[in-house]
Amino acid sequence: MVRIVAVFLCLVFVLPQAAAARELTDAPDAEIIGFSPDGRYFAYEQYAWDIVSDAVYSAVFVIDRETNALVPDFPIGLVPEVVDGRFPGSVGGFEPDPALIDTGDGTPDLLGLRRAVRAEASVRLDALGIGLGGRRLAGVPVTQRGPVDTDSQPLTFVLAPSLPGAVPDTQHAYAISARQEAEPADCYNELPPVRIKPVSFDVVAWQSYPETREVARGSTRYDWQVPAESCATGMWIADVFAPPEQAETGTSVVVLFMTQVWQSAGDAAGWHALFVGLPEGAE
Repeated sequence: MVRIVAVFLCLVFVLPQAAAARELTDAPDAEIIGFSPDGRYFAYEQYAWDIVSDAVYSAVFVIDRETNALVPDFPIGLVPEVVDGRFPGSVGGFEPDPALIDTGDGTPDLLGLRRAVRAEASVRLDALGIGLGGRRLAGVPVTQRGPVDTDSQPLTFVLAPSLPGAVPDTQHAYAISARQEAEPADCYNELPPVRIKPVSFDVVAWQSYPETREVARGSTRYDWQVPAESCATGMWIADVFAPPEQAETGTSVVVLFMTQVWQSAGDAAGWHALFVGLPEGAE
């Protein structure tokens, strides 16, 4: 796994003793590619130039609403992992131009690599009809450095635009937060193997008219694969998106979030996405 880590972010939760005194580099970035017109598929790109390993990578991911899993043949591009003895690892049949990865002067061509990955992925994305942006409902930019207390405050949103004023909003509002199981008490000495850590994305729905009250709760599970010999140090919800079209049954939103782990040689961070169902009876 590439040794990268988030800059100081407002985490949904964090183990306070982790990596506090370490010399850290920057987090990877993410760019939204979009949805299919029916809202079934959601695509994003993760990319970075990791100055610790002096490696560049870019990969396109597509999530299927019906399974909440990656669509076959994705991701495509380069990922910060060893694949078939190569680092960064090539996935999805992508074969990069070596000149993009090593220019010989210590400045790899990240933009060129991203363009090559997008070009390679375009046929598969077009086959799924991916390109519509959807609506961003809530989030905190990964570059925002101001005080945002997302440690204790969930992200809140409504599905449709509303107007401020004296008239109460009649649509339901939602609050989303994430929780994970605690790490082993001696995780930093045990160096556990690769494991699945369940993460629950909890949603509370409430109404403000004719009275303010909670109307429903729901939860969606995500299985976070934590790398070997590492300890999960936190995760951070960056964005919540509404697809351009909802399924015939069940309203859902897409959550884009970053995870961070401690490793003995450095820290690692990565982006993930999933469809989170809104509580039944709250529509």
